[in-house]
Amino acid sequence: MSARTRSLLLLHGVVVIFGFTGILGKLISIDAEPLVFWRVTLGGLTTAAFLWFRSRWSSWTWPNVLQVGLVGWVVAAHWVTFFASIKASSVGLALTMLATAPLFVGLIEPVVFKRSIAWREMAVAAVVFVGIALVFQAERDQTAGILLGLASAVLAAMFSTVNGVLVKQHDPVQLSAVELMAASVGMALWLAIQGAFDLSLIQLSRSDWLWIVLLAVVATSFAFMVSIQVLQQLTPFESAMAINLEPIYAIVLAYVLFDERFSSGFYLGAALVIGAVFVDTLLRATPREKAPPPHGRR
Repeated sequence: MSARTRSLLLLHGVVVIFGFTGILGKLISIDAEPLVFWRVTLGGLTTAAFLWFRSRWSSWTWPNVLQVGLVGWVVAAHWVTFFASIKASSVGLALTMLATAPLFVGLIEPVVFKRSIAWREMAVAAVVFVGIALVFQAERDQTAGILLGLASAVLAAMFSTVNGVLVKQHDPVQLSAVELMAASVGMALWLAIQGAFDLSLIQLSRSDWLWIVLLAVVATSFAFMVSIQVLQQLTPFESAMAINLEPIYAIVLAYVLFDERFSSGFYLGAALVIGAVFVDTLLRATPREKAPPPHGRR
């Protein structure tokens, strides 16, 4: 088996792991805020330890730490709304709404980089909005989950756009470690303000601890580092196309594990949303180097 084939198989395995984050969010019984606190804390420590053992830490200035730290807080808010969406509705619905993130990236990037919105972005936005409308119509009893999922997608678009700039200035793994540790501090402050930073944070069931460790170490640190490593053999375009399969894998996993069933209207809306993202990725491709995906949202 060639190195490139192994990298492709490894990448799709990582995308399945990314899709499994929604499953773990459903399995973990605690609320979204403490769940995210443990995810970013354990994930950040694991990533930082990896860099330390590999002697790959470079010096950071305090202005850079503060700048990246603010992005880490947006990452934390993204994950809180994402897991809250799952707990308020279902895995499949939350992942379908999160799949709209590229649409919001297309709307935010022109503002950040001061350019006009392309016709392609308007066409994709129109299709995605039709898909969202169909999902709303089909799953009106899960409106809270839909809105939280869309909020998560907007936040993902915000930090992905900013990370698209930061990743050119910092090592991607170091950037991830600093963002995760900053997110940990932010979540600790948020829980303290709510009066929830107490012994209840560690008084969890064995199953919750197991799922949290898997979420933080395997589905966060390990999956991110592997997704960076495979880019040595694959193009960013191939990576983007594979990552676009995440909601499909998640919907199938939730169907099998939780017996999640939806109406035909939901599946039609989800197909429009996911299909539009695939088409947009294809249209963004350039002859030389396919357009890279936004830096990490999971």
